[in-house]
Amino acid sequence: MKLFTLAMLAMFFSFASFAQVSITPSSGGLCIGSTLYLTDSALLGTSPSGTWSSSNPSIASIDTSGALLGVSAGVVTVTFTYSSGAAYGTYTVSPSPANITGGPTRFCVGTAATFMDATAGGVWSSTWNTTIDAATGVATGAYGGTGTIYYTVGACTVSISDTVDATTVDYISGPTNVCVGSTITLTDSTGLSSGVWSSSDVSIATISSAGVVTGVSAGSVVITLTFSGICGSAYSTYDITVGPLTGGYVAGPGSINIGATGAFYYYGSASGGVWSVTPPSLATIDASGTVTGVSAGLATVTYSATSCGSPIVSTTTVNITPLDGISGNVNFSSSYYGNVKVWLITYTPGTTTLAAYDSLTLYCSGSSVYYEFTGIPTDSFRVKAATPDSSGSTTGFIPTYHTSSYYWHDADVINHTSGASDIHEDINMMTGTSTSGPGFISGNVLTGANRGTSGSIPVVGLHMVALNTSGSTATVAQMTYTDGSGNYTFSNLPTGTYTVFPDSINFITTPYTNIVLTSGAPTYSTAAFTQHTIAKTITPGVESIKNLSAVASVVAFPNPTNGRLNIMWNEKATENASVVISDITGREVYITTLTLTDGNGISPVDLSSLNNGLYVISIKTATLNYDGKIEIRH
Repeated sequence: MKLFTLAMLAMFFSFASFAQVSITPSSGGLCIGSTLYLTDSALLGTSPSGTWSSSNPSIASIDTSGALLGVSAGVVTVTFTYSSGAAYGTYTVSPSPANITGGPTRFCVGTAATFMDATAGGVWSSTWNTTIDAATGVATGAYGGTGTIYYTVGACTVSISDTVDATTVDYISGPTNVCVGSTITLTDSTGLSSGVWSSSDVSIATISSAGVVTGVSAGSVVITLTFSGICGSAYSTYDITVGPLTGGYVAGPGSINIGATGAFYYYGSASGGVWSVTPPSLATIDASGTVTGVSAGLATVTYSATSCGSPIVSTTTVNITPLDGISGNVNFSSSYYGNVKVWLITYTPGTTTLAAYDSLTLYCSGSSVYYEFTGIPTDSFRVKAATPDSSGSTTGFIPTYHTSSYYWHDADVINHTSGASDIHEDINMMTGTSTSGPGFISGNVLTGANRGTSGSIPVVGLHMVALNTSGSTATVAQMTYTDGSGNYTFSNLPTGTYTVFPDSINFITTPYTNIVLTSGAPTYSTAAFTQHTIAKTITPGVESIKNLSAVASVVAFPNPTNGRLNIMWNEKATENASVVISDITGREVYITTLTLTDGNGISPVDLSSLNNGLYVISIKTATLNYDGKIEIRH
C-alpha cells in the first residue's frame, strides 16, 4: 500500500512539474531575419519565472522575453526552463524566396501574365485587381487599378506591384454639388496617374488637370476621367450639380416622452446649419440636434442653413407625450462606454423596507444615458445604478443611488402617483480611485443571536465602503464585502481620516466615522458593526473585534504583495506561531516563527527574495490554523 501511495505521489508531482507549462506556439516556422514571439502558458493563473534557450543559436537565437530570431536555415528546439520543470517547442527557419520575375507587371482586364520565382514549393496569391493560379503563377486582370502579387514559401513571403488597365473605371469620388464661383476637388482612386479630366459643358463647370471643379453657372454637368493605356481608352464619369445645393431632409424619432431625449439628423449637402424647435415650450434642442421633451404637444424640428447664397430649410415633427412613470439620466464624471443597470426600488417609509420593483440594462456611449420606467403604480420609490465593473471592485464607478448617494437611506424618495410624470430623477455615478499607502482598516459585522442560541451571527457578503474624508469632499477609497466570518479589510490606504459603512438596502446605516490613519499608527482593526434585524438598523459596535469574537483570528495583507507582507492577529493569549510559505507544487520556500501576543498585533514578513507567483501561506498556533493563498508581484 505504501509503494502504491508513493507511486501515486510521484505521478502527481511529475504532472505538477512538467504538465503545467507549455510554449505558445509550440511549433512553427519563421524567416531568416524575422522574429517569432513565444510565450509560456499560465501556471494555475500565474506566469512562472523561468529562462529561454535555443538548441542552436546559429540557426535561431532567443532573448529573455521569448523573442525567437531567425539566423540561418535549419531546425531548432526551444526550451523554457522553470523552477520545477521545462517545456519545449520545435521551429523551422527558412530563407526568404527569391525575387519574383516574369510578368509584365502592367496588363489589361481579361488578359493574363505569368509570374515566376526561382524558389520552389511556394504558393501564389494576389490582391483585388487580379486573380492568380496558386500553383502556376498565371495572373488574370480582374479590375482596373494597382495591386500586389505575393509568393509564399513556408512562413516567408515576397511581393511585386502590378497594374491592371481597364476600359471602364468607376472610382471617381468627391462632392456632387458645387456653388457658382466655388470649387470642389474630385479624386481618382484607381492609382492610375495618366488620366485626363474633362467637362461635358464648360459653360456650367470646368475641371483642372488636378481634378478641381469650378462652378460657372447653374445646371448639371458630367465630369469624365479618360485613360489612354495599353488596353485602349478607359474612362469613368461623375455627375455634378452647379447652383444652390439640395435641401435634404431631417429625420428622427416620431415621438418622445417628456424628459426624454431623441437624436435628429440632417441628410443633405448644406453643412454648418443651425437646429431649432418650435414652440420652445414643448421641447429644447442642442447644437448637435438632440431634442429634449418639456411638455406635451406636437413640436417642429428645423435645420436651417445657407447654400450658394440661398436659404435651405428642412423640417420634421415630433410628438412630445406625457410620461406615465419615472425617468432621468445616469451621469458619469467622465466618458463611459458599456452597460449600465438601473433598478427601480419600492420604499415603505413606515417599515424602511425596500424591494426591487423593476430593472433595465442600458448601453452608455458618452457621459450620460437616459432611463425611464413607465406604467408604474402609486408608491414611494428610489432608483439605483451600477456598472458591471463596480461589482466587488475597489475602483471604477461606484454603485450610486439618486442623486449622488453612496447608500440608499440618503437617497431622495420619489413619491410617484400612477399616471404622473416624475422626470429628471438623475443618478450621478460616483468614482473610486486606486489607493496606495500603509493604511489598514478592518472589522466585522455581526447580528444578534436567534432564540435558543448564544453568541452573535456573522453577516456574510455585506457590501462595505471606505470613504476618505480628509479633503473638502469625501471620496470612495475602496469597496469590499464581508467574508464567511463577517470580517472585512481595507488595505493599501493612504494616511488620512476615513468613514466606513455597510450598504444594505433594507437597513439604515450609522457610519463608523473619524478613523484616523497616520504614518506612526496606520492600522485600525476595531471598526465593528452590529446589525439589528428587528429595528432594521446597522450601528457601530461598542466592542472591538477581539471582544466580539470568541475565536482567535489572523489575516495576511496586502494581497497581492510586492514581497512586504503583514500578518495581523487577534489572540486570547500569547502564543508562538509557525509561518510556512509553499509554492504551488507544495515545496516549502519560506519558514519562520512569530510570537503572537495577547490581543491585537501586527508583524511584517519579508518575502522579497521569492519570485513572482502564487503561494500558499500556513499560520498555525495551538488555537488557530490559518491557510490561504497570496500572490507576489514585484
